[in-house]
Amino acid sequence: MKLDTFFNHDTDEQIIQKRTSEELNLWVSHINYIINESDKLSKIASNIYKNKQFRDRFLELIIKYQSVLNQLRSYKNTMVNYKECDDFECDLFYINKHEDFRKKYLETVSEYRENKNKLYLKILT
Repeated sequence: MKLDTFFNHDTDEQIIQKRTSEELNLWVSHINYIINESDKLSKIASNIYKNKQFRDRFLELIIKYQSVLNQLRSYKNTMVNYKECDDFECDLFYINKHEDFRKKYLETVSEYRENKNKLYLKILT
């Protein structure tokens, strides 16, 4: 993943926009990874552990996380508009929107970890 470099001549707004973009790229990458790992965990639950309930739960999560990923990608496409902001209200709109997506991302990661841990605990007991 390429990280943008900050320069002395960058404005505060440009730095915030770059950081926002980098963070968003990280979220997209991480949710992609979670979807792929959820697929593997559903197969482990089904083929090795022989537990249909866990398999189905991870398959449901894949669908849910795919939706989150699509929302993040749509949001990423609107980031071009953020660079066009020329007033504080516009900046604030995108900052608040980003915070909403941060919450969604963190909730997704937390839910995923909780389900993964449940599967691991069930397998290990």
